[in-house]
Amino acid sequence: MEQIRTTLTVAGLLIIAVGLAWVAHGTGTIHLPASDFITKQSVWTTNGSLVAVFGLIVLWSSRRFLR
Repeated sequence: MEQIRTTLTVAGLLIIAVGLAWVAHGTGTIHLPASDFITKQSVWTTNGSLVAVFGLIVLWSSRRFLR
């Protein structure tokens, strides 16, 4: 059970990181690469926010339900 909890915790953190990266690209904070198609596109800010919230749910549920 501890291995599942650790795996879900790591997965949740990675999902949150991807979501935050999408938000940063969507707001224009990150310009890597300079010709990226998601830079300053509000749809990616929304998508990134939703993905980050999903990551928080995974992280929270791994801590809450797998004790």
